[in-house]
Amino acid sequence: HIAINNMNLLDTTPEYIFDVIVQKLLSSYIRHKSGEFYTPPFIVKRMVKEAYNFGDKVLDPCCGSGNFLIEIIKTILSSNNAYKEKIKAIKNVYGYDINPVSVYLTKINLLYLLEEKFITINQNLNITDFLFQDEENIKDDFDLIIGNPPWFTLRDIDSLNYQVKIKNLSEYLEIKPLPKNVLNIEIASLFFYKANISHMKNNGKIFFVITQGVINGSHAARFRNFKGFYNVKLWRFTRQITEIFNIDFICIFAQKTTKRVEKIDFKIPLYLFSTKDNGKKLNYFDPVNLILEKTETMVPYDVETKANKTYSKKLITNDEYEKLLPIATSKYKKLFHKGADLNPRNLIFVKFKEINNSLVKINPDIRIFKRAKEPWNKKVFMNEIIEKEYLFTVIKSTELVKFYVYDYYYVFLPLRRKNLVFDYNTLEKNAKIFYDKINTIYLDYKKESTKNKSLMDNLNRWSKLINNRQTSKIKVVYNNSGSVVNSAVVQGDFLITGDLSFFSTDNINEAYYLSAILNSPLLTDQVQIKKSSRHIFKIPFETPIKIFDETNKYHLRLADLARKAHKMSESLTLEMIKRNSDNISKIKIQAVLNKNLAHILKQIDEILNNELKS
Repeated sequence: HIAINNMNLLDTTPEYIFDVIVQKLLSSYIRHKSGEFYTPPFIVKRMVKEAYNFGDKVLDPCCGSGNFLIEIIKTILSSNNAYKEKIKAIKNVYGYDINPVSVYLTKINLLYLLEEKFITINQNLNITDFLFQDEENIKDDFDLIIGNPPWFTLRDIDSLNYQVKIKNLSEYLEIKPLPKNVLNIEIASLFFYKANISHMKNNGKIFFVITQGVINGSHAARFRNFKGFYNVKLWRFTRQITEIFNIDFICIFAQKTTKRVEKIDFKIPLYLFSTKDNGKKLNYFDPVNLILEKTETMVPYDVETKANKTYSKKLITNDEYEKLLPIATSKYKKLFHKGADLNPRNLIFVKFKEINNSLVKINPDIRIFKRAKEPWNKKVFMNEIIEKEYLFTVIKSTELVKFYVYDYYYVFLPLRRKNLVFDYNTLEKNAKIFYDKINTIYLDYKKESTKNKSLMDNLNRWSKLINNRQTSKIKVVYNNSGSVVNSAVVQGDFLITGDLSFFSTDNINEAYYLSAILNSPLLTDQVQIKKSSRHIFKIPFETPIKIFDETNKYHLRLADLARKAHKMSESLTLEMIKRNSDNISKIKIQAVLNKNLAHILKQIDEILNNELKS
């Protein structure tokens, strides 16, 4: 009843009624969990106008409630062609979806639109998994494939068997990313290339609404080779329009070529669309008139080959490309490593009270629940007793500012302190009891697709926890994500978490030298051009940062500037925390530091600029 009232308010046309019902009755969580983001009619209309020619054999491979099919059929019905030609054109319209409910709703929506003519298209609407159709059912002669494929990644798939099928398909389609990015494979990217290989005729067109990750994410580097495609075009939209989805998206158009070669030196036009209703919050069914604001040329900022496979880096504008410093891999790239993924945090991050010299009472650290997600967002233990020797101090990116880390955390880890070795049989009594408890919880709640056989396996995934680097007394850390690169020199017995990357060294001068460079605004500018969304990781080392040389006066000068900045940052930060107690925000700290460190950062930039160009 609520949905019907809302439909009346929206003055929804009949063919979109079930689109509204689905969006009202199914929570956004359920729809987004399955990757369903329905395309606003005003974008559908513009895409169909751009790509569809009367009589095209057209397929929406993930038709949802049928928005693209509806617009195409409305285009056919409103044309000046003869009735028989219209019927023939309607017979050339196909829709697939893996979800039976979606196909059913599409049929009802088209029944509203076509009435007695519906019989001509009913058999073209099929329940099928587009990515894994039986060979005998595949039609390979479509003029146009258009739609909005599901927006989820491999990590969102619970079924281990289906994950394996997706990995194998991505390899077959020649878009499988490097191992570190496999979990980020976008299912929509498979739709794009599967359409090319199995369903499109030569010179056929494809036009998808898709996440922006395919043009800027490292996981989509092979997707951006556009093997088998030509005439690639991108549509981007202003924030006012993308906010309808609450996720950045683009539209991508291309045509099929039988010349399956990877493009090394290519330029792609990007069209930026806005609306004349600037400032107004747009709704899904608003009759928006899209205005072409500007056209830009996009190029990959770099192309590299690994193991005979080509990887095209993030697409950037020509103007951004001109701002890039020389691109060369620093030797430090292999020396910095991601920290340990100490998850689930609700099981191991603790606050404690001493009972005696050897025992402590622990409870969950409430700080880690701020961004926790199900099922790891609950407190699962209280007032547990463990031996103090199993408490370790760790550093996260959440407390990292320019040149300083202002707080740390305690975690329970069933490891020997000296060398971080895990030996279950030699654990002290209380630690063993507690580990058994949280290990059982982990095994009960972990995903079926997670291969780890124990909590300890998960904590030490990729050997990021148990290694000599983590035991080093001098480390340089920086954040793996964010808009600005922050770095600090950390001295002492601290473990590093996976939201940071770090370098271990015995040379304190080298540590401060690297901290100076990583905190440089010049380096952040380069990273911002190259990085995808919020991810930074190894991008700083695509700039030719030189190995520290104790005899180089500029290297020593950078180290000296970083020392001064560290002292100033520590003093200012602790003073702000003391004055404001718990009310001080990291954003406020950063603002004060940026102002007070400006003169040092300027000197660092000047030296670094000369060093990188020499």
